[in-house]
Amino acid sequence: MAEASGNDSQLNGEPSSRLLAMNVSGLIERPVSWVALAGFMGTGKSRIGWELSRALALHFVDTDKLITRVVGKSIPEVFASEGEGFFRACEGEVVQRVTRLEHAVVSLGGGTFVHEENRRVLLSRGPVVVLWATPETILARTRNSDRPLLHTPDPLSRIEALMTEREWAYRQGTIHVNSDGRPSEEIVEEIIERLWNYQDAVYEGAFAGVQDSYADSLQEAERAAD
Repeated sequence: MAEASGNDSQLNGEPSSRLLAMNVSGLIERPVSWVALAGFMGTGKSRIGWELSRALALHFVDTDKLITRVVGKSIPEVFASEGEGFFRACEGEVVQRVTRLEHAVVSLGGGTFVHEENRRVLLSRGPVVVLWATPETILARTRNSDRPLLHTPDPLSRIEALMTEREWAYRQGTIHVNSDGRPSEEIVEEIIERLWNYQDAVYEGAFAGVQDSYADSLQEAERAAD
């Protein structure tokens, strides 16, 4: 439940040639110019997102921080004074804004990708990388935070229940990466390599579509000439 799906590749310790070429060429060569990071709280979205934005020379946007700036309150204060429904409405508005950005790495709040409309808008904009970690790792990373959803006598059970509840939505992300017990540099390298693979697949699919359209046009022309 708390780990990336079985088809997720692990780095073998050697950066790919494409990754090395991108880093040492001196040119801004990116697999994508927009990408979002989703996943449960404490999986490393903000930290990894910031480092990924540096590696790709893109702007970094944290949607939770954007909400606090717009509303003028911290997220716990928003939950306490306005309720979770108001916060989720703010998330929806922020998603609409960040999907209009160019050249950005966007770190999403833990619940943002769970909501169907947010998910639809984000996936139609570009790739969504979902980060995974075990409930125990998440508890260790969030133990001293003031996250409203963990204000409970048994936060580990709460994390496990929420992760089970949200897993089906997270599984709809484009790329899945395990952040549990791994250095951030390794995680960023894996994300970039897999974004290159994503770009290749998109290009090949688009090229195949052009070929199919061209073949259909030729067939129509041949039928018209008969």
